[in-house]
Amino acid sequence: MTTDVVAFAEVIRIRFRKGEAKLPLLPKAVLEVQKIIQDESKGASDISKALEASPTFAATVLRIANSPEFKRGNYEVRSLSMAVQRLGGRRTLELMVAISAKLHMNVKDKGLKKILDQNKNDALHVAVAAQHLAQIIPGVEPEEAFLAGMLHDIGVQAVICAVSDLLGPLAYEDQISIIQSLHREMGGRLLNYWGMPDAFESIATHHGIESDDRPRDKLIDFVDAANFLVQAHGHAVLFDPVPDIDPTHYLPIQRIGAKETHLAAIEIELEDAVRNMASALS
Repeated sequence: MTTDVVAFAEVIRIRFRKGEAKLPLLPKAVLEVQKIIQDESKGASDISKALEASPTFAATVLRIANSPEFKRGNYEVRSLSMAVQRLGGRRTLELMVAISAKLHMNVKDKGLKKILDQNKNDALHVAVAAQHLAQIIPGVEPEEAFLAGMLHDIGVQAVICAVSDLLGPLAYEDQISIIQSLHREMGGRLLNYWGMPDAFESIATHHGIESDDRPRDKLIDFVDAANFLVQAHGHAVLFDPVPDIDPTHYLPIQRIGAKETHLAAIEIELEDAVRNMASALS
């Protein structure tokens, strides 16, 4: 029997309102770096000390700082303090949040873990494509575009982690439909809960939809343009399918001023760049 997706989604919303569905918490290291960022008397050395207490974050931040996507100049940084200086304190924090967002927090169901794995891969493709678009088209910072791509569908993790007990017994098609119907709403809620900048919350809430209340923020357009290009390039995503039209007719692509030459350049570089970043984030 097919699940009533609308009714099921409302059941999940009620659980959130009653506090029966808990949003995933950020790791201790991320919370510590958040406090440091808010303290003007502290800097990169304090952030690096907080990172040293978490080998996973420490190793990943160091790899990202030396990755082709984030590297500046020809030299390799070998200390956490230098890595934080290269990335910047605020960007280091946002990267830590993006990494945390892709952890499988307390989800034991194999089917739901598979969805999370696929979604993680989808987000990485969009993040890398958004960053490359921002490198060749003025409008937003490339690193900011990368982080926006990583976090744009964080609502998928929010829904799965919060109500895995309700989703687990359902058929795969129903799981996808329910998550699709809720992930924007819950993504915005989760990023607000985590204290992320309003721009990221807006992207999570409004990406992939043309509406009167869509913020006129170029960062959203870069993410949507990247998502379109990823799918046009042949990468099938689980959520947020794009219309089957010529890329130059897609409104976000028009708004960022992308031309056919830009789109062709992304297509050539995308897979290698995704592999590089996947290695840095592993």
